[in-house]
This record gives sequence, structure tokens and C-alpha cells, in this order.
Amino acid sequence: MPSKKRSPLPGEGKEIPISVQSIERREEMLWTAHEPAQANAFPPCIKGIMAGGAAAQSGKHRIAAILAAFLGQAGYSREEAMQLWSEVAAVEERIFEEWFMKMHCPKCRVMQRQSKGYPDLGVADLGLCRPDEACQEFDSPVEYACGIRSIEDRRKGTLLHIKTQYRVRIFDWSTGREGEIELSEREKDTLEALLAEKSLRNDKILVYARVRVRGKLKPRFFLRDSEGPRRQMLSDVL
Repeated sequence: MPSKKRSPLPGEGKEIPISVQSIERREEMLWTAHEPAQANAFPPCIKGIMAGGAAAQSGKHRIAAILAAFLGQAGYSREEAMQLWSEVAAVEERIFEEWFMKMHCPKCRVMQRQSKGYPDLGVADLGLCRPDEACQEFDSPVEYACGIRSIEDRRKGTLLHIKTQYRVRIFDWSTGREGEIELSEREKDTLEALLAEKSLRNDKILVYARVRVRGKLKPRFFLRDSEGPRRQMLSDVL
């Protein structure tokens, strides 16, 4: 029997033969406040950014992304948020566009991690996390600023649909293990087109790799000639 342990994602440039077991659609929602949080209610980390932390050469992209995401969830209009963000951000405007009302502000546990750099939003190396007495009551800067302590408090805001993601369960033939991949709709469509083509070609195998695009590792799938007979997963023949 194959191992049920999760297979790690392949390293950059590494190619692994896989079978697709299932594709599950997931809708991602973003909580945003009805009213903008007052600046004096911001947590210490965000106050630190507003005081000029985003202008630092080290981590400036990470900090600018955190601030853009925070302002979006904290109830600020695009115009208000852009004005506040522009006063302290020392990066290109595309960072604001990619994170404002499109991404979740990272939770405290994420920000407290070490990071190798953007887009990983760990900022342990920047000294921004300086908890006060109230920090222990909250899990994220947004919860702190908006006073979200319970499910009831979440009625202070609304949920907005930001994207559709697809969770793909795979079998990794190189390790005999199962794993999961998250894909965008476009990436899912590309995968399904290859699966349709493969169903007509018994001499092909599906290969998964990750390639760097604009600084981010993105999934890449392609068909390759089979090097010989192998066991077939049920998903291969359905």
C-alpha cells in the first residue's frame, strides 16, 4: 500500500510524475470592517509601520504588503488607504494593488516568523512585534484594531469573495506519497486540459514542477513520454 504521508512540494526546477486523485473547488472570502478602525486603536506593529517602518530598506516590500492588506480589512476606502499607505510605503504601487482588498492581513503567528523575504510576510527580523497588554487577546492586527473577540463581533464587518481556488489531491510516483496543491482557476483549467489529452495517450505521464514567475513559485504541468510500464491509479483510468 502507498504511504499516506503528505508529499512535500518539489523544489524549484524539480520535476515529479504524478496522478490526480481529485479536484475540489474552494471559495476564499475576506472579512472587512463596516467602519474604518481609528488610528489610536491600531496594534503596536501597525503603529510602528505608520511611524515610518515601511521606509526601511530591509523588508520594505513585506511591510508595505502588510499595511495594504490591513487597511483593506480595517474598513478604509481605497482613497483613504492609498493616502495613508503612500505616506510610509517606499515601494512600487503594484504592492498596494496586489494586497488591498485582495489578500488577508497576516496573523500574528505569521508575522512573528523569520522570513527569507517577500512575499513571505514574516517580520521577526524587523522588530515590529512589540506586544502590549491587549495583544494577547487577539490573533491578528485586524482583530486588534476592530475589537474582534468573538463570532458576534464579526458582525461589525462583512465577507467579500476575493478568489476561487482549487485544492488538487495528487499521488507522487517518485515517493509513493500523497500531497495537495492549491491552484488558481486558470491553473486548474490548464491541468484539466492536460488530463483530457492524457486520457487519449497511454504513452504519456503527467509531470508537476514549480517555476519562478515574478519572484513567486508557480505550478507547472506538462506531459512527458512514459519511460516504461507503471502501476495506474484509479484516477488515471476514470
